[in-house]
Amino acid sequence: LTRAVCVSPALTDGVPSTCCFSYSRQPVPRRLIRSVFVTRSSCPQPGVIVVTKKDKQVCADPQAPWVQQLLKHFQSLEN
Repeated sequence: LTRAVCVSPALTDGVPSTCCFSYSRQPVPRRLIRSVFVTRSSCPQPGVIVVTKKDKQVCADPQAPWVQQLLKHFQSLEN
């Protein structure tokens, strides 16, 4: 898996958060994913951070169908 994705820390009210500036072009296989989370609304563009089992962070487009499926999958695990 090679990714040309930019994940950058940003300061929000003095608290670091993560923002996406570009998105992964290919889906990340679910078996490689540990968790997902949505970036803050203060980021310049919306994004979903996909955290792999090897602690890599990949930015994904929240509108992409594969990302929406991932969000639903991980949300169902929390309930």
